[in-house]
Amino acid sequence: MRNSYKSIFNLEGKTAVVTGSGGGIGRAIACALADFGADVMCTDNNPEEVKKTARLVCEYGPKGIFFVFDISDVEEIKAFKQKTLKELGRVDILVNSAGMNRRDFITDIKEEDFLRILDVNLKGVLFCCQAFGKEMIKQKSGKIINIASISSLLGHPARGSYAASKGGLVQISRVMATEWAPYNVCVNAISPAAIDTPFIGGLKKDPDWLGRELERIPMGRIGAADDIVGAVVFFASKASDFITGTNLFIDGGRTVD
Repeated sequence: MRNSYKSIFNLEGKTAVVTGSGGGIGRAIACALADFGADVMCTDNNPEEVKKTARLVCEYGPKGIFFVFDISDVEEIKAFKQKTLKELGRVDILVNSAGMNRRDFITDIKEEDFLRILDVNLKGVLFCCQAFGKEMIKQKSGKIINIASISSLLGHPARGSYAASKGGLVQISRVMATEWAPYNVCVNAISPAAIDTPFIGGLKKDPDWLGRELERIPMGRIGAADDIVGAVVFFASKASDFITGTNLFIDGGRTVD
């Protein structure tokens, strides 16, 4: 009798947390996880937008709830974890999509701006992983997906602070993967190229920037939020049970050479 492989992507009965899900990539991820059956805790620092995401999640059928907090505040992360466990009972999947950027050349970076980016993109994600990772270790299962960037590899001008935070995020993801593998907790990163969301602001309207970017992408287009969700569902599901510590580039070939 032949095996059926359809169920390996099924997330019914699973619970997920998606940070930064008030729009863009995070919103698309939250909706995709719900579409595959997971209940989703949506979180962001924008109350109105994260409420909207939670409503969209519910349209797919599973439970969609939301919480507003600042991921850079470790005490708020602790409160967020308790609220999530109260609402969902457990957490099987954690996706860290929260992030921020500021374009400054190295000679112009101000200390407060540098530290703020590290607080959100690196410190906040680390302590969010720590909080929920402890629960996953107890239950001896879990999937963590951290959204990094091709800036973790490439030296883009005017992105020193952002690159430092995303490079660090990839490295702590690898460390978590090795420390938590004995407990069946998989930790992976995803590094997108430029994605057409509000996160890139008005850059897409700059013909010089857009022209340079398209020249460097073999597939000849900017990415879309929906280009990210397939990899997230894969890493969140049983299909990736023997994969941990990887950094997957979703970039239309941008990092090939």
